[in-house]
Amino acid sequence: MNQRYLRPAGADLFRVLAVGMVGAFHFWQQSWVGLPGLDFLARSGGAWVDGMILLSAFCLYLPYAHAWAQRSPFPGCRGFWRRRAVRILPSYYAAVLVSAAVQAAAHRPDRDFWLDVGSHLFLIPTLVPQGYVYCRTNGALWTVGVLVLFYLLFPLLARAFYAWPLPVLAGLCAAQELYARCRVLPMQGVEYSMRFNQLPAFFGVIGLGFAAAQAVALLAPGQTRRREWAFVPVALAGLAGAVWVLRRIAYWQDGPHGQLVWRLPLAVCFAVCLIGLCLGPRLPGAGLWAALSAISYNFYIWHQWLAVRIKYDLRIPPWQGETPPNQLGQTGWMYTYLVLIWAAALVTAWLATRFIEKPAARRLRVLAGLEPAAPKAAGVPA
Repeated sequence: MNQRYLRPAGADLFRVLAVGMVGAFHFWQQSWVGLPGLDFLARSGGAWVDGMILLSAFCLYLPYAHAWAQRSPFPGCRGFWRRRAVRILPSYYAAVLVSAAVQAAAHRPDRDFWLDVGSHLFLIPTLVPQGYVYCRTNGALWTVGVLVLFYLLFPLLARAFYAWPLPVLAGLCAAQELYARCRVLPMQGVEYSMRFNQLPAFFGVIGLGFAAAQAVALLAPGQTRRREWAFVPVALAGLAGAVWVLRRIAYWQDGPHGQLVWRLPLAVCFAVCLIGLCLGPRLPGAGLWAALSAISYNFYIWHQWLAVRIKYDLRIPPWQGETPPNQLGQTGWMYTYLVLIWAAALVTAWLATRFIEKPAARRLRVLAGLEPAAPKAAGVPA
């Protein structure tokens, strides 16, 4: 097996694209800067969270998909939860604590504040209105809560998909559609908002991530340079389909319901694009995509909080009065602010990855028994 298909570079590019588009959406909300004629891409950028969840399912299931393609027994999930906790929780809790401390310093904590913070500490923000709809701390962290619930179910889902891929895929897609159309779409307002990003609304997205991994594992052994180029139009077709769906979401007549109505078709397009990227030819700039992918998690959990704090608390670039400059059409301020928050988010992501995520992960892997402790140098007392 070619090692490049065990961790495909195309997955790095897709991760950068998905996280970057979510960032563009939140930055557009604060700056109102959009590309002429392509404004819908910023307006619908939040839907790329679905792509992030699909990619998580793809990457986690890919080793199992390769084993399945080789007709090997199910590899098992021993240590899975510990590995996931070591990977995501240090940066997550750092973001929770910093955002809570800043909020508490600026505004006297009340009951809603403690419900907000508590829901994040227990990784259940989407189950508590104060932690999701009325969140005051860090509005992007709800996604981590959904992913943690997915991780809890992953061993069961992976084993079931390994044994019965098509029935489980169909069941997950059906469960998502039934939940969406019977449970969520009839609702309005806060009740709708509290349910449309619950884990059951992503079951089909997760199943399609597993299926994309299965497709890559099945097709990878026969790949040649000539066949690789055949997957370029596959990736482009998936991306074009996603853009078409995103335009429908951006201008959906019933507002936020559009993202849920189109979630499954959008996930199909994302899956096709991801398969094409992973099985296509080597990408130019692979090192850059890998570097940006490595800091993408910390970019995601910090970017929205930074955008809001820089604009409203620090008022950088400077502005006066009660009405933000973007609402007054001050284009110079808008573009300056947009460049500033992109730079601030990328620098913060690098710093958090370098000084929080990686050191904590190294230490926690040893404490969790995932790797042996480094041997002490000779002559150094215990």
